[in-house]
Amino acid sequence: MKTKKQQTAGSLIRIAALLALLIVLAQCTGPVGPMGPPGYDGTAFAYSAIYDVEPNEWSGNADGYDVFLDVPEITETIYYEGAVLVYRLIEIDPISFNMLPYTYVDNALTIYMDYDAYLGGIDLIYKEVFDGVNDTYAPESLMSFKVVIVEGIPLATLKSMVDISDFDAVSKFVNLDKAVVK
Repeated sequence: MKTKKQQTAGSLIRIAALLALLIVLAQCTGPVGPMGPPGYDGTAFAYSAIYDVEPNEWSGNADGYDVFLDVPEITETIYYEGAVLVYRLIEIDPISFNMLPYTYVDNALTIYMDYDAYLGGIDLIYKEVFDGVNDTYAPESLMSFKVVIVEGIPLATLKSMVDISDFDAVSKFVNLDKAVVK
């Protein structure tokens, strides 16, 4: 009989200890912390424009050419919290937009295009290297570039959500309808 009383007492002690632990844990709440950064909710604003760059707009020498595009839509918010993507229109079959930076290699010739984004604009960079030597000639024909600005999605986050090198995939992802021609 003594054993049954000890078992019942032991069970009651365990239940009481468990209840006491639950009460203590329930009381372990502190002040509410600061709000975290907003997440992507599927409603990002996107803007695109096609910029045509005439041959006489480029400046430079054999080391490379550049041109600055005024893009007032690149605000501080876009610059720090959004994404700026640039694509060059390649009008050979099939017609495509190739994402910058872009490198084309043909035997000893390497053609390189890149961009730097700033508040209010983009600097496009064009360079040719032949057989290891800077040998850039001034562009001789019009080049068209599509600039895509995505509000509220940092570039690193956007890269994890869509293949940013695929212009069509980016357009679909951000619901980009028609380009605004500048």
